[in-house]
Amino acid sequence: MGVFEFRIGHKKPRPGDLAKERLKVVLVHDRLKLNPELLEIMKAEILSVISRRLEVDEQQMQVNLARESGTDALQTRVPIKRQKVSFEWDPPSYSPSDNVIRGKVRVEESDEA
Repeated sequence: MGVFEFRIGHKKPRPGDLAKERLKVVLVHDRLKLNPELLEIMKAEILSVISRRLEVDEQQMQVNLARESGTDALQTRVPIKRQKVSFEWDPPSYSPSDNVIRGKVRVEESDEA
């Protein structure tokens, strides 16, 4: 089911379809020889990188393996609460010929101590 299908009133997926999707995930895990512990390690590493710039909802973060169009894919869902880093644009110092963007990066302090 696509993102917009639920919103425009399509029916919920049938239990058989859900079971089929779960089986696909199990087969991908088995074929790639990835265990749940490795996925948790990868989730922690992804969270570490993203958390440098964004405040995220760690409890709602999801990391899954899926098979789409004949390709195995690592899918992540990371709900973002707010941006920690802002970029102040400095147009006069932009030079298309240099292919370089110059600006000021300002790191906002987290409200949490």
